[in-house]
Amino acid sequence: MTWSTFAWAALLALPAALAQDHGSDRLKSPKIAPRMQPDSHNTTHWPTRPLPWGEINFIHTTDTHGWLEGHLNEVNYGADWGDFVSFVKHMRDKADQLKVDLLVVDTGDLVTGNGLSDLTTPEGQVSNKLFRTLDYDLLTIGNNDLYHPDVTDEIVEDIVSYYGSYYLSSNVKVEINGTDVPIGEKYRYITTDHGLRIMAFGLTVQDFKAPDNVHVYGYEDIIKEDWFKNATSQPVDLYLLIGHADIGQSCKIKTKYQGDQNPLMCMKDWFRQNKPEIPLQVLGGHSHTRNFICYDSGSSGLESGRYSDTVGWVALSGVAPSNTWNGSKTMTDVPMPTNTCKPHNPTSSSSPQKTVHLDRRYLDFNRQTFAYHAIGATGPDVPADFDTPFGKKVTKEIQATRHDLNLTTELGCAPRSYYIASSPYNCPDNIYTLVRSALNTTVNRDNTSRLIIFNTYGIRYDLYQGPFTVGDAETVSSYADVFLYLADVPYEDAKTLECKLNGKKSSTCDYEEPKEDCKSNSLELSASPYAGYSQQNVLSHHARDLNVNLNPGHVTKDDFGDCSASSVDCGDDTLHIPRVEKYAHPYYLQVKGDIDEGKTKTVDVVFTEDMQKNVLDLLKRKKEEVKNYMDKSFTTRDFLKVYAKSVWNEKPTCEIGP
Repeated sequence: MTWSTFAWAALLALPAALAQDHGSDRLKSPKIAPRMQPDSHNTTHWPTRPLPWGEINFIHTTDTHGWLEGHLNEVNYGADWGDFVSFVKHMRDKADQLKVDLLVVDTGDLVTGNGLSDLTTPEGQVSNKLFRTLDYDLLTIGNNDLYHPDVTDEIVEDIVSYYGSYYLSSNVKVEINGTDVPIGEKYRYITTDHGLRIMAFGLTVQDFKAPDNVHVYGYEDIIKEDWFKNATSQPVDLYLLIGHADIGQSCKIKTKYQGDQNPLMCMKDWFRQNKPEIPLQVLGGHSHTRNFICYDSGSSGLESGRYSDTVGWVALSGVAPSNTWNGSKTMTDVPMPTNTCKPHNPTSSSSPQKTVHLDRRYLDFNRQTFAYHAIGATGPDVPADFDTPFGKKVTKEIQATRHDLNLTTELGCAPRSYYIASSPYNCPDNIYTLVRSALNTTVNRDNTSRLIIFNTYGIRYDLYQGPFTVGDAETVSSYADVFLYLADVPYEDAKTLECKLNGKKSSTCDYEEPKEDCKSNSLELSASPYAGYSQQNVLSHHARDLNVNLNPGHVTKDDFGDCSASSVDCGDDTLHIPRVEKYAHPYYLQVKGDIDEGKTKTVDVVFTEDMQKNVLDLLKRKKEEVKNYMDKSFTTRDFLKVYAKSVWNEKPTCEIGP
């Protein structure tokens, strides 16, 4: 089957506009499920050990990227934002009962990567309002929230204005009429309900291509400011740095764009050098990982995954001075943190560093996990009293919005799961094998000879077995790039483009054959990935998971423990079979369409705008020769939709994978 320029539009018949009314009438629809999304799935594994609670505790999210409906074909992360709203309400109540403090924090990137955030103009127009249904205590901004002025304006209007002084951005300003204006507050001084004095700052990574009017400052500029000097002169029990930046980097780093540092880590270093006697907690993001790092006996950092797959938890004790703290110092009903951090790089500071007792945990984003920790529920059925009225309302609103955006429309049934980095390049279950087939099928004008160049980093997420919807297509390929082309390029010149383009990115095109047997990839695992555990340790850690088939998922190693080895301090809240993301892929791939190696003399070279300059330079062609290959309305967001509709639509039943 071939595709004309307009065939895809008739095939999909996607609505062009978003309904404007998201009011109370929508919530009365009888089609809406009372809990999570109706096309989501419950997990089969959940935690069996309680969370440690300290004097001050943190719930942390980061890099949600619009994933507010949950991971519909992944059982580990099937909860939606309404379920999370209910969870946070219960945890706040629990903190009050225990007479300790709890702060809920987010560290940025609200858009790019999900149809809920990306299918409106500007991005985030609807998802921002859903996101802010959570009662956050502190937030900061991410790089994806700053790429486009209209998106940033939406963040300011819907998020910054809504949270007010709780939204922190110490090093980001936007130029308006020649004057730099801060996004949010520069800092916040908090005295908690139980008397803990916290000074919080928000810092964002510099290493991204920001618009000309967005300025992201380094720590050297900040520490010179009068406001900073005033903030650091206040009496403080704990410094809190929340930031959209990697907690594992050093201060000075090489960047492609602005600055030469990770401002969050530089600021951490400044505080440990200048205020070493005061404990410090860092909550980071941006690198899409689960991680916990000990900096010294009084400071540590936590990072909490990506795409609403993880809720991070940190509990600290021994922070507050006894003369100001009026909460519980000891608790009998829940465990308290007993770990202490050893310094990575011991300093010669003359001031003593306070030793803090602490622990961390990475919670899977599902209802069973939330209900277990919130109300003590054990088992597959979540009791009705877990769902709060407002949480259920948020769930319904998410479903209504997904319907309006056409995200729930099923296009076909994905016959297997396809992975970005969990399977070797060129294997059947590597996603770029699927991408090549889909591009060849859909980016096609009457079977003319063509060579399609595609940026592999336009694929943002794995594609999972099961019902494949418009929403799934948006999460896998979320950038809307049009297909351009140069006509009648000598094939001898065109076929070298892949290697030359990859060379410019320090990548390679040497992936013609899998470097490993496709059946011997990281998903072919032994029955138990926990060979290092003694039976006693496994029983004490997760009794119900012994000798059963665990779900594939995150298996984390951090400074307190390794979840794939015999570590009693494993940070993952639920054990999993490790799905290791270790296989490399080129920066660019190419697809040969209707090319006869022995006969084809010229081809259409098809590419997207992000690589236009390099393609023109390598082929020694002019910009005036570039034309649209497909209609401008057909973008990199659409080729998987058309492919699924045509190739995956004949299966009578559709089950999700493991």
